Amino acid sequence: MRKAALAVLLAAAVLLPGTSRAEDQFSSFALQQVGKLISNPPLFLYEFQRNMESTTPIPPGKFIGVNYHFLGGILIIPLPDITTDYNISGKVRLHPEGRLYPGLPQLDLDAGYWKSPLAHKLEHPDASATDSQTKLTSLNVGGQYMAAVMSSSVEPRVRLFWGYKVSRLHVDMGLNKPSDVFGTQVQSFSGRLREDTFSAGIEHAYSDGKRWTMEGGYGLKNHLLSAKVAWSGTFLELGFNIYPESVFIMQPEVNFHVYF
Repeated sequence: MRKAALAVLLAAAVLLPGTSRAEDQFSSFALQQVGKLISNPPLFLYEFQRNMESTTPIPPGKFIGVNYHFLGGILIIPLPDITTDYNISGKVRLHPEGRLYPGLPQLDLDAGYWKSPLAHKLEHPDASATDSQTKLTSLNVGGQYMAAVMSSSVEPRVRLFWGYKVSRLHVDMGLNKPSDVFGTQVQSFSGRLREDTFSAGIEHAYSDGKRWTMEGGYGLKNHLLSAKVAWSGTFLELGFNIYPESVFIMQPEVNFHVYF
């Protein structure tokens, strides 16, 4: 994971001398994020995974969807989105709205997966504690999600949708020797995260292949709130995510998708 040095980058930002109030605020912000990463690595990284999780309904008349999360990140500071290295999401429509009986919502199943293929390139498995430099000896970061989404029309071009999503994320990082990070000796980051999220939203299809969606969610296990506004075209989605519980409150996203 080429972005696995996130803690190092943040630590470097804190160690830079600051002479203005803005610099002091940024140092405090970076310190907070390093502490959050050390105390709970999966929860910190899940803020990025949520950008690639797609739970909007399949457009009427389509049966299968494939989504690739191309770009995401932070507006406040230029941190990259770790899930853009390698990810894929798929959607399958189990039945269309009203087919079995009038008023029955459309039902979709969604699933996605991401993992950084560059993680092993940063590893130095033969590094020892006697080496002069601190090196990564192991690195494994990734996640996946599954969701069931129902949607029902309230007008010819307007649908309401709601769903339930289960997300999982793991992170394992090892160093060849302990490294001092703000007075704490750290040699490994490790952890697992599961989040169960209930979401609901509204979709407005204003022309052929184009739609606006607004979606909100609540994580039942970690009490995480989220909101998203997105514009979707035939192959492109531009979204804006809001995570009130995160220090990185505002996060944009760019997705590519295709429906059949």
